[in-house]
This record gives sequence, structure tokens and C-alpha cells, in this order.
Amino acid sequence: MPTFQSLGLSDALVAELARLHIHTPSDIQTQAYATLSAHKNAWLSAPTGSGKTLAYLLPLLNQLDVVATDLQVMILAPTQELAVQIHDSIRQLDATGKLAIRSQLLIGNASAKRQKEKLKKKPHIIVGSCGRMLELANSGKLKLHKCQAVCIDEADNLLAEDHIEDLEALLKKMPRDRQLIFASATVKSDTFRNAEFIGKSVQWISGQAIASDTEIEHVYIESSFHRKIDTLGKLLRHLQPECALIFTHRNVTAEEVDGGLEKYDLSHTVLHGDMSKFDRQMAMKQFRKGTARVLIASDIAARGLDIKGLTHIINFDLPSQSDDYLHRAGRTGRMGAVGTAISIVTDQELRLIQRYERDLCITINMLKPIT
Repeated sequence: MPTFQSLGLSDALVAELARLHIHTPSDIQTQAYATLSAHKNAWLSAPTGSGKTLAYLLPLLNQLDVVATDLQVMILAPTQELAVQIHDSIRQLDATGKLAIRSQLLIGNASAKRQKEKLKKKPHIIVGSCGRMLELANSGKLKLHKCQAVCIDEADNLLAEDHIEDLEALLKKMPRDRQLIFASATVKSDTFRNAEFIGKSVQWISGQAIASDTEIEHVYIESSFHRKIDTLGKLLRHLQPECALIFTHRNVTAEEVDGGLEKYDLSHTVLHGDMSKFDRQMAMKQFRKGTARVLIASDIAARGLDIKGLTHIINFDLPSQSDDYLHRAGRTGRMGAVGTAISIVTDQELRLIQRYERDLCITINMLKPIT
């Protein structure tokens, strides 16, 4: 069985991983290490909860020249919450300060002036949104001409048609020989082809899920469209979940569900793209600490989030694609924990349940109506 030492990780990083009680590399971490350490372009494909974030972070951090003042690594994420999560992972790895890594978070809905000031501290690695980084690069405050590697997390999102133009503009400001790393649990339509066009010779690296003693339970409950919020409220009151994430398609729907659950006396909060940075941070803080046991989130806001102890995910709005269903369901039941994925389904949406079962080779059982 490979170890972090046998992969080639520095003693200092191995010690920091041990401090975090991480002793053995996951499959995707093992598969990716040699390729990424050799500065080759790659797409990391593995299920949610498989350790993809560390799979790209460890080889990148291992090669940082912490004595230098140049920016060396850029990590892009499609949402502020995922960017914060990735940045927190870096900070946790260097919580003792022994690695001497300077990192900075660059996201929208935050003070650009303050971010420009912090850039004067010469970070080795930056994490954030494509839009804010492009804005800072165009203003001359973010120097990318010596950046050696860029990782695009949730790559199937950032390689989509509505985002790829900004991504290409940002990459043009970097050296031609910079390393490109793509990471995602799913691959949609032409996204890998786009990755190959941008990166050239992109190696496909797939990893298995971390072994789990239990599988995610997939169930659905029927409801009319107009009674979905009441069905959800009764379901939550019946389940009394320790930690539940509810998915909606649109920001306005997340707000409507948030308001509709008030009468059910449930500790809940809401997260969506129209909220301010402060409100989004407060929502995540309440949810992670357990003061709010239910988070109602638009799909984009919840993209890529890793929430420990998540017992239930609930599809208030069903995704049209089976891969998206799998991505949502994978938020729960991680690292051997028990998880349940529940969909609230109208008569017209039953065909989607059948599609998920066919495409994903899973069984989704029907729950009896809850009164």
C-alpha cells in the first residue's frame, strides 16, 4: 500500500497531514501524484468525497519555492464557498506555520482594495473566482507572468460556454508552459474536449471512491407542485435530520423555501448567489457549527461544498441530468458515514427518477406520504 512518503511528499507535509489525522493517500491522490509532480497537464476524475482537493494540492504545495516572492500557483473555483473551502484546506495544512506558505483568497463580493493591499505580501498561491482574478490581472495588480500552475476545480462548470471566455483570457496572462490541472466529479458534454484544446496533452486520471461500509440510500416522495414546501416541512419535521442540504435551481426558490419553512420551527438558513459575501459566510458558519441544521441552497451556491456530517441531501428541484443528481447525492454518505438522498417529485418528474435509475444503475425507493 502506498504511503505519502513513498509518493515523494516532503517530511514537513507528511507531518502536517499526520497532525490532521490523514495517514494514507486515497486512490486519486496516489494515481495523480507522479503526473502532477512531473508538471504535466491532467484531468482528475473521481467521485465526490474521494480526496480530489488534496490530490492536486499536495503535489503543488510540495514543489512551492517558499523563499521566492513570485506567485507560483493559482486555483480557480466556480463559487465563493468552494474557493473558501479550498483556501481553508491550505490554511489547515499550514496551521502551525512550519510550511511557510503564503496564500490569498481572491473572490467577488469582497473589497478589491483590500485584496490589492494583501497582494503586496507576495502570496505563493492564490485561490478564488475567475472574474475577480481577471479583474485584478487587467488592472495590473495581479502578476501572472511567472505563475507555474493553475488548477481549475469543478472544471465541468468553468469550461462551460458561459465561463470559458473569461478563463481563456486569464490563461493568456500566464506563461505558455504553465501546468493545467482540471478536477471534477463529473464531465459534461464537450468539457474534456475544451480542456484538451486549452491545455494540450491532458492526461485523464481517474480515481475510485474511498471505501465505504454503507451505500447512500436513494428515495423519493411524491407531491403536487404547489404543496412541495409543505411536503418538505413535514418531511423535515418527521426526519429531524442532524444536518441536511436542500437543493433548489434558482435563488428566488431558495428564498421562497426559506420563508415557507418558518412555520415548521426548524433551525434553517439559506444560501444563494444574490446574497452578500457577509450573509453567505454567516449562513455557512451557522450550518457548519450546527446552529442551523438545514441549509437551503441554490445549486450553484452549493457546488463542490464538502460539509462534514451531512446526513441528508434533499432535491426540492430535481436536476435534469443524471450526473447532476449523482453530484448532489455525493455530498452525503462520505468517508463511510450513512447518507440519504431524497427527492420531492411531482407526477411530471417521475420520469427523471426512472432516468436516474437507468443511467446510474441505482434503485430509488418511494417513501409513503407523511402526514
